[in-house]
Parts: sequence; C-alpha cells; structure tokens
Amino acid sequence: MPTQSSITSEPLGIIAGSGALFSLVLNQALNQQLQPIVVSFKDNPLDNIEGHHLQTTLGKIGEILRFFQQHNVKRLIFTGRITRPSFTSLSFDTVGLKWMQKLSTKAFGGDDTLLKGITELLAKEGFQIISPREFLPNLVLKPGVYTNAQPNSVDENDIIRGQLVLSTLSNADVGQACVAQEGLILGVEAIEGTQCLIERCVNLKRHPTGGVLVKIAKQNQSTLVDLPTIGTDTIVAMHKCKLNGIAISANTTQVLDFNNVIELCDKYNIFLKVVKA
Repeated sequence: MPTQSSITSEPLGIIAGSGALFSLVLNQALNQQLQPIVVSFKDNPLDNIEGHHLQTTLGKIGEILRFFQQHNVKRLIFTGRITRPSFTSLSFDTVGLKWMQKLSTKAFGGDDTLLKGITELLAKEGFQIISPREFLPNLVLKPGVYTNAQPNSVDENDIIRGQLVLSTLSNADVGQACVAQEGLILGVEAIEGTQCLIERCVNLKRHPTGGVLVKIAKQNQSTLVDLPTIGTDTIVAMHKCKLNGIAISANTTQVLDFNNVIELCDKYNIFLKVVKA
C-alpha cells in the first residue's frame, strides 16, 4: 500500500457508509496515488484511516462542507449504505437547517429521492459526484449467468415476477429487493436491508428449498449513490435460507468481491443471473 509520502496532492472526497465498498474505494484511491479525504458518521465509526478523516453526524452539513473545502476536494464519492436516522434525532447546524429547507418534501421521501436532492445541492456547492461503478473495475456486470448453477423454469418465472413487483414499487421509491417462490412474493426489502429480508423469509417459504432473491435498481435511480449491492454475506444468507439463486440488474447492481461471490455460489450450487432492468 502506498505510504503517505507517496500520495499526490490530488484529493478525493469519500463519504463512508457501512459495508465493504468503502475499503475497496479507499484502496483504489491509494493505488491511484490520490489523497483520500474521508467523512464518516458516528453510527458507523472508522479507525486507522490513512489520510485526512472527519467523523461527524449527518446534520453537520456546514462542518462537512468546510472539511472538504479546506482540503481542496472537488470530486466526491459515496461508498456504502448510510443509515438514515429520524429527523428528530438529528442535530443540524446552520447550513444543515438551510439544506433541509431547500430539500423541502424530498427530505421526507424515499432514500433515492433524498439522495438525489443531496447530490444536487453538493453539485451547486461545486463538487463533482463520482459513481463507484466508474471508479472501480468490474463492480457491475453485463447480462448473463455467471455461475455453474443455472436457473430452472420455475426460477425464471420467479425472476420475472420479482422484476414486475420491484418495477411497480420503484415509482414509490420503495424496495430494491424481494424474495419470490413459485410466483409468490415472500418479502420485499424495506429499511431493514437485504440480509434481514432473507432471514425473515425462511419461515415463509412454501417448501424448504427453492426460491429466488431478486435485486434490481429502481427505475430512474441515480447511479451516483446507494445502488443495490450484493457480496459474500448475501450468498451465505441465501444458502442458509436454501434459495436457488439470485437475479440482479445489469450495469446497476454492485457486486463486491466478485471472485469470492462466484466461488461461494458454485460451492453452494446457487445461480447468479444478471438481467436487463
């Protein structure tokens, strides 16, 4: 890993969320000899970060902007899921209150609506928002089946059913994933995340084995922040639930640690199919 002395003066602002995506982006930034300027939040503390690091709360918008501006950040990248607290628990600074007024009803919409509003305000402050999929190679995939296991005809019907349900819900900015079995929707992802969705579907299955996890980006979803993501933890949870496979959207669903994901899928006889959204 490059030492601090070998890092060039070109800064990259990184807003850190939970999950493995942050580490992937941080390592890529260091490999490209960029200077990481990291903001993380107290509900997801980070330690031993190489580079400049601010740990704060979501309401301190003015503090965050000043931190990036002091370090001459022009480009920003969002990494991982940022837990959305209740507004009553946030302690806004003056700039944060102004942003809330500018966001207006977007602040009370779904995650994608809110994040689009935030990225628009950041752009007005002079920041360029970079998509993780443009920064990391092989983060998203083209259509096809990437595993030894193949979906059967029942699985294919469940994939179509899941896509239809998620497409319908996307207009309300709700849900990026669902579990389907034999045409029945066992569960739709809400605020709890994909892991919990899979876990609560275990006791809802019509048969102990079978069923498909479908994870699709919402229609017109911003590709800059909070894209649907899977990783090895997803595959392990699917194995415990005895699901047959997973279908994800081409060019929009992020696959963390691709090689290990495929290795686990083949080990557990789980298919991974990438579909056109």
